[in-house]
Amino acid sequence: MNRPLPLVSCLVLLLGCDLASFAAGSTADIFTEASPAIDQHFDPELVGDSLPSNIVQLEGLLRVVPEHEGALFGGLRGYGSYAYGYVEDQAERLEVAGDETGARMARERAVLLYRRAWELAERYAELRLDDFDEAREAGIGEFRAWLADREEDEAEDLFWVGFTWGQYVNAAHPHEPHPDRDFALGLVRRSIALDPAVYGASGSAVVAYAATRAPGTTLEGARRAWDLALARSERKNLLILVFMARTYALRKRDRELYVDLLREVLEAGDVNPEMRLSNLLAKRRAERYLREVDRVFPRSDRTVAPANF
Repeated sequence: MNRPLPLVSCLVLLLGCDLASFAAGSTADIFTEASPAIDQHFDPELVGDSLPSNIVQLEGLLRVVPEHEGALFGGLRGYGSYAYGYVEDQAERLEVAGDETGARMARERAVLLYRRAWELAERYAELRLDDFDEAREAGIGEFRAWLADREEDEAEDLFWVGFTWGQYVNAAHPHEPHPDRDFALGLVRRSIALDPAVYGASGSAVVAYAATRAPGTTLEGARRAWDLALARSERKNLLILVFMARTYALRKRDRELYVDLLREVLEAGDVNPEMRLSNLLAKRRAERYLREVDRVFPRSDRTVAPANF
């Protein structure tokens, strides 16, 4: 004999998915509110050990609430930060140690992580930036026109979407031109125009990096771009100094500038608590790069090396 289900059971069956979505959304909200604690953390190793589990948890939440903006933002930043701060760092260490196979595998892993970061950034952009997909599909000209209509409250979103896109393109296509670079750089440039202070003026560092490595650029133009990035960041975003050493100073073959920039990073105190983790990762790299200075600038090197495009 079939009996009608109790009212509570019916409600559970009808609302189960909504309850799961509510619970996942609430958890994702907590992740979003707590995320600044990672930026301000004092122990890079602890964060590095915990980031994979945090990322996996966010992936689980996104299966239930795929359009949760906070979870998407946390995921794109988590993947990008882990790839750069830990996996690419490992690849560099393995290269110096002569382990070409291990380094290649680490870089391949970094590309996969950056690709996932970009997938999440793309979904985030579709939700946060009106007509993003249509503008991109219309080509770079229409995309630039679309960018011109973006407003100041979108500056942070523009930066992170462009930055994440650029990270993936540079990792996947490090030595060859790629059309997506123009789109990514356009997003970052528009972010700077709206608010140059986003994430410690990191957008200006992206532009300076491009001004150093792109075909046809000059050392004079690159130096102006780096000086602007340093001024806007008040030299409190230490990764800018590291990137300047590893791009501009290397291209110029200026050992003294290279050493001075890295020493400044190591001697800096807790200059920006909101970017403490990033600055500690910069210090870790600066220490290693200084140890390797004789390899990077061999005594027999007296010529100006070409830029690595």
